[in-house]
Order: sequence, then C-alpha cells, then structure tokens
Amino acid sequence: MSLLLCLDSSTPCGSVALCRDGQVLAEVTLDVSGKTHSDYLLRYTDFLLNEAGLTLSAVDGFGVVAGPGSFTGLRVGLATVQGLALSTQRPVYPVSSLDVVAFANGSSDLPVMAVIDARKREVYAARYVWQHALPCRCGDERVVSPTVLIEELTEKTLFVGNGVVSYREQFDAETHEHVVVSADLNLVPKAGAVGVLLARSGAKIPPVDPFHLHPVYIRPSDAELHHNGRKA
Repeated sequence: MSLLLCLDSSTPCGSVALCRDGQVLAEVTLDVSGKTHSDYLLRYTDFLLNEAGLTLSAVDGFGVVAGPGSFTGLRVGLATVQGLALSTQRPVYPVSSLDVVAFANGSSDLPVMAVIDARKREVYAARYVWQHALPCRCGDERVVSPTVLIEELTEKTLFVGNGVVSYREQFDAETHEHVVVSADLNLVPKAGAVGVLLARSGAKIPPVDPFHLHPVYIRPSDAELHHNGRKA
C-alpha cells in the first residue's frame, strides 16, 4: 500500500490526493457548491498523475471516504473509485468521514467529538479517544441535533469538524462547561488525510471488493422517507 490515490466527495469541499507511505505528495481541493463532484474528480485525478509523472497503473490502491456525508457526493465518489479499482485491479480502502476529521485535527488528551453538518439542524457525530497515535471510536456514528449531543456530555470534550461552525451558537463554549471548541482547522475530510490515516492504521482498515463498496448514509434519504411514507 505504498502509493495511494485518495478521494473525498462527502462534503461540497471535495479533494483528490496522491500519498506515498503516509506522506502527501500532492492534493487538489475544490469547493463544488453549485456544481457536482462528477465535474472534477477524474479531471483532477489525471492532473495529479500527470504532474507526478505517473500513470494510473502505478497506483497500488485507492482510499475513499465512504460517509457519512452528502448523499449525492458519496455516490459520485464511490462510483468513481469503483470504476478506477475495477479497471486497475487494485484494492479499495473505505474510511469514515468522521474518523478522518478526528484524525486530521491531531491527538488530544480530551475525548474528541467529530461533528459534520448533516443539514436539517443535525450533525453526523462520533466520539473518540486517542490511543496508540490513532483516534479510537467509542460507540456508533449517528445523526443527532447539536443540543442533544451537548446535553449528553458528562466530561470536557473537544469538538472538531464543520458542524461546530454551522451550529456555532449551540457549541458556544462560554455557556457549556464540557464543550471545548477546536480552532477552525481541518473542518471537513481531506483526501490527503485519508492517505495518512490509512498508512498509520495499517491492517486495521482492510480493503474491500469494489463490488461491495457502499456508502454509509446513517440517515435515510428524502426519497426513501417519501417512499416509506407512501407505503405506510
């Protein structure tokens, strides 16, 4: 797993990166608000490979953020990686968007809560403690309102991710004794952090068959809710 091509399209700020042995060789990040990730993922994949003087056949594997996040963005990103993996017969390593954000914000002596804006006044959230230079997830990923998340706190917790910015009033550290807000760094998953996390994790994150690559939504889509409502 020395040379990885990593992609993230879980938020409007998507990215593509080339990473070798845990080092980011090159990364392209683009806010696609008003566009779709399908407009640029393959184009910037070609750009990075060309700039590095490499071809796709030189890639040893693919890292991709599998969710939770934007439903459309995840589908585009996973379909792109699936096609690349099938054409090259290389392994795919799916990672959690929340794991990436928790990792990218660095180690902490405090428990860490990664929160990504899920819209509808909710966040995708997961709690972590750092062990052996990695954030270890405690419990399941879930979608929850910021207010409920804060009410459940029993100890000082470091909050990271763009959910803190989107719902800043709920995460006001001056009014919640257990809330510690990080600096506004590494708010969303980045492809380069995916590559570093995979190298650091080693066999803890196994590859999956491209045909078994599925998005992690956590919350049902509006279409599913509408369909289930009609069936009921």
